[in-house]
Amino acid sequence: MHVEYRMPVAELERLERLEKDARSAKLIRIVILATNGYTAPAISRSVGLSRRICQRWVYRYNTFGLEGLKDRRTNHLTGSLTPENLSEFNKRVEAGPKPEDKVCTLRGNDFKRILKDEFGVLRCLSHVYNLLHKLGYSCLKPRPKHYKSNAKQQEEFIKTLPETLKGIAKSQSSKRLRIYFEDESRFGQQGTLTKVWAKKGTRPTAIRQTEYQYLWVLGAICPETGHAEGLISPYLNSGVVNLFLDQLSAEIPPDEHVVLIWDQAGFHTCKKLKVPSNISIVKLPPYSPELNPAENLWHYFKSHDWSNQYYKDYAALENTAIESWQKIAMNPELMKTVCAAPYIERAISE
Repeated sequence: MHVEYRMPVAELERLERLEKDARSAKLIRIVILATNGYTAPAISRSVGLSRRICQRWVYRYNTFGLEGLKDRRTNHLTGSLTPENLSEFNKRVEAGPKPEDKVCTLRGNDFKRILKDEFGVLRCLSHVYNLLHKLGYSCLKPRPKHYKSNAKQQEEFIKTLPETLKGIAKSQSSKRLRIYFEDESRFGQQGTLTKVWAKKGTRPTAIRQTEYQYLWVLGAICPETGHAEGLISPYLNSGVVNLFLDQLSAEIPPDEHVVLIWDQAGFHTCKKLKVPSNISIVKLPPYSPELNPAENLWHYFKSHDWSNQYYKDYAALENTAIESWQKIAMNPELMKTVCAAPYIERAISE
């Protein structure tokens, strides 16, 4: 670790011997060891503190000198957060970054600044993260959302869905309704990356292809039973969708009727679409992938089977898609979890 020269090591050692407070003496010892060329892990083992804490105290010494080693936990800015403060802080976290924050997402240092500037509370970074965790927050990758999505339309869809299902059930009174969600995903040589375990401080590498062969995987999943029906095709159009509907229709037991919920893609709404008599279509609001749990299946495939790999040709892609479907989508208990749809459960119960 780099240490700014502010005084000889001998002077630091003298101050350490004279220091009566054990904590303060330990902080001076950290600076002495760093000045003598010890690494952060070695200093950490020597003084019994984490590597990050040792690095932070050296940084404070480099910036403020000995003043930076003073324990500021009793500073007037440290104050406590009242229940009202916590409520306001929750709202600030939920609202996300403001234009004046000048960032696309709020990170630990941003929350540290917000606590200091907006609430008059000074906290170290580790305390900020502890606070966020205690309030029930975790750093998560958001689900993609289209900028044209309409929250009111989505709420109205969920609100009216029970009546829609009742109407279909009434017209099919002798049969049991099974609700399926359908979606399509392109899988090809334009590869994706997924997370891997690696040593701290390293940047692992993984294969990501940039070639152009691909195929389409169509899937329909019933969250209630975990049953999944799939089709692999080199292209996607209304003819392929009709073929998939016929395949799904043939798998439906005689005493059941399927309600198939899907988006409003062109090949789902075109005049060439032919829907079998034992299937009823319900269309999701425009730009609402978050209401389609079949989307989760593609995320699962990419994170568990499709990423970080090289595919020589179309045949390799097809073999992987088939193996993935057999291993993942044909596991009903897994599908009940991956493609769970709580709002459908509520709609059925009503």
